[in-house]
Amino acid sequence: MFRSRLVWGLLIAAELSAGCGGPPPRPVRPMRPDMETSDVASTPTPDAIVSATATKPDRAENEHDLPVRPVELIESDWAGLQSLIEQQKGKIVVVDVWSTACEPCMKEFPHLISLHQRFPNDVTAISFDVDYAGIKSKPPAYYRERVLKFLGSQIENTVLHRMCTTAAEDLFDAIKLDSIPAVYVYGRDGALLKRFDGSSGESEGVSYEKQVIPFVGDLVQRDPAK
Repeated sequence: MFRSRLVWGLLIAAELSAGCGGPPPRPVRPMRPDMETSDVASTPTPDAIVSATATKPDRAENEHDLPVRPVELIESDWAGLQSLIEQQKGKIVVVDVWSTACEPCMKEFPHLISLHQRFPNDVTAISFDVDYAGIKSKPPAYYRERVLKFLGSQIENTVLHRMCTTAAEDLFDAIKLDSIPAVYVYGRDGALLKRFDGSSGESEGVSYEKQVIPFVGDLVQRDPAK
């Protein structure tokens, strides 16, 4: 799969294709406008981390917009994520790697919540946001409010939310990941069993309904929690 430079902003190409009635874009590393890849602080960096409870949504575009609810979002690197997974021994762990710059990620995200609701006693669901681009003037706190806004717009859930403190491009290189959304499934012993990342050639990329949920459901049936 094509390995592009990670540039942060909205996934403009995905938005355009979504409005043309064509097939969904194959997920790649999300692209952002040049203004968000520059180290020039054109937008002030927050002086402090925006708390989840203090986050407020922008003015609603229409009356049907959902209110933003408080969400606990904890900063972590990949090693910290692995430690969290280790703490879930006895449960199947599903990790969703996503970004607000990735439209396919946000479309699939609600299925992570549905998966956990379907198997609450067998599965721990973790969302791992990779919005942070590594720009010196734009630390993870710079992206925190919009990540919280998206997470807060989802239905009530008990998913564990983490935000990556490693620049996404560096993380992708380190874990040899070419595209998002990506879903990691770990067994009850903490071992990685499967990574879904669209690299197997499916034009639609990762699909919870077609790939992840059937895989996890089979694991639950074969090895139910004692």
